[in-house]
Amino acid sequence: MAIAPAAPARATAGPEIAKRDAFASEAWRAMLALTLGGAAPARMHTVCQATDLTPAALKVLLVLSDGPRPMRELVETFRHDPSYLTSVVDLLERRGVARREPHPTDRRAKTVALTDEGREVLAQAQKLLAVPPPSMRVLSPAEQRQLLGLLMRVLDVEPGIPEAMRPRIPDSD
Repeated sequence: MAIAPAAPARATAGPEIAKRDAFASEAWRAMLALTLGGAAPARMHTVCQATDLTPAALKVLLVLSDGPRPMRELVETFRHDPSYLTSVVDLLERRGVARREPHPTDRRAKTVALTDEGREVLAQAQKLLAVPPPSMRVLSPAEQRQLLGLLMRVLDVEPGIPEAMRPRIPDSD
């Protein structure tokens, strides 16, 4: 499925809006470069090996950290084919980190929930994912705080990001 590019800023919107959108576009490209390239893919591979999960299974665990989810909702969240998502949940069950349960109000549906083992594996994965790459050291501690604050503002208005994936503001000394 192709993703349509964002609509370009309209000329009638004024040069300031076009300039803002240009900077937003380039900031977004920078975030994509960091998450799709750089150290992130290698880190994801390392975390998946350490937890004996696939990237898709790890992402489902992160979503389940907010509580049980109906299978249908997981299909919509990840935009996967239902049969593929079923195979991911099968893997999670075989691994002992999630289980299917009856839906509380719909007898025809199933929900997926974390097990105690799943919570432990998720905590291990989060700890490994949170280790910053050496490239973050180019920023001073003050710049790192500023970057975190700016990203938190963006995350605050971004829907659908599970709590387990959201950063926390560390205690300051």
